[in-house]
Amino acid sequence: MLQSILTGQMKSFPLLLIAVAVFVYFLPSILAFLKGHRRFAIILALNIAVSPVQSAILQTLFPGLLTLTPSLSLQTLLVTVVANLGVGWLALLLWALQPGEPDPRLVRAQDSKLYDAVAALPLILWFAYGAWQIRPFIINDILLITTGRGSLFAWVQLFSLTAAAGFNLLLVYLLIVRDKPVRKSKGWLPRLCAFLGTFLGVGMLQLPVQPLTLPMQILAALLIGVGSLASLLVLWRLGKSFSIMPEARTLVTTGPYAHARHPLYAVEMITIVGMALQFIQPWGAILTALVLMFLVLRTLFEERVLEEAYPEYAAYRAKTARFIPGVI
Repeated sequence: MLQSILTGQMKSFPLLLIAVAVFVYFLPSILAFLKGHRRFAIILALNIAVSPVQSAILQTLFPGLLTLTPSLSLQTLLVTVVANLGVGWLALLLWALQPGEPDPRLVRAQDSKLYDAVAALPLILWFAYGAWQIRPFIINDILLITTGRGSLFAWVQLFSLTAAAGFNLLLVYLLIVRDKPVRKSKGWLPRLCAFLGTFLGVGMLQLPVQPLTLPMQILAALLIGVGSLASLLVLWRLGKSFSIMPEARTLVTTGPYAHARHPLYAVEMITIVGMALQFIQPWGAILTALVLMFLVLRTLFEERVLEEAYPEYAAYRAKTARFIPGVI
């Protein structure tokens, strides 16, 4: 698995599942830090140790339990859950949730630029890896074109992939240099909508590929390229205000944001439609509709945070469209 990750051959959906699993495993430490728990360092150390300790105990009490049969995927899943999210993990989670006076050092740390960069590290790695996965296909299209074997589709695909890679790399850069948030959304629902709106499209890659005629292949690649390029340009204007979660960093009301409050989501949908065309229907269309639904929900939470942080946002919202000027 490590080799497939390093070579860029790991598919996005399994990689996302691994990232979610790691997040769940370290949830006690994450919650302890966010609550400013005075025993955060101890909880983190125990969280790191809980999996090998639980595995060793299970192996001692139930020899052979951790010997997995490849064909029994359900058994693999159950043993993995018991070994990693067993009694020790639950005890740590309950300890992390215990009320108490927060540690002022942890509270101050959460307001630092370093914390914001560390919190963004999973996203930085995700988007950097996305660009790394695209790299061999770009090289292949360049070789076809420079050797005189490049078709129209190769040219369009090169444009599409280059724009997508550029968009991913710009995301990496902005996640590193962006401003600290001045206000964040509260509760789990805004964060869940932001997560699903961002990553639900990855699930589309698990659908069976739909056989397309050459004109449809070109159209799909063109939509992905145009959407990615437009996203890159809008994102460049958004700059250091960029955030995945509903947060207020800096209010941007110029450029494309002078005409629409969420132009980035509007142009991202062009890319999503291009992706959906390549996969079996109606599931591609259903996932596209779900992505759109969560994008709309994200805008509601984002606007609530921005209005709380910037009193002038109400007037700006009154004179601009949500996505497309004169349409919606």
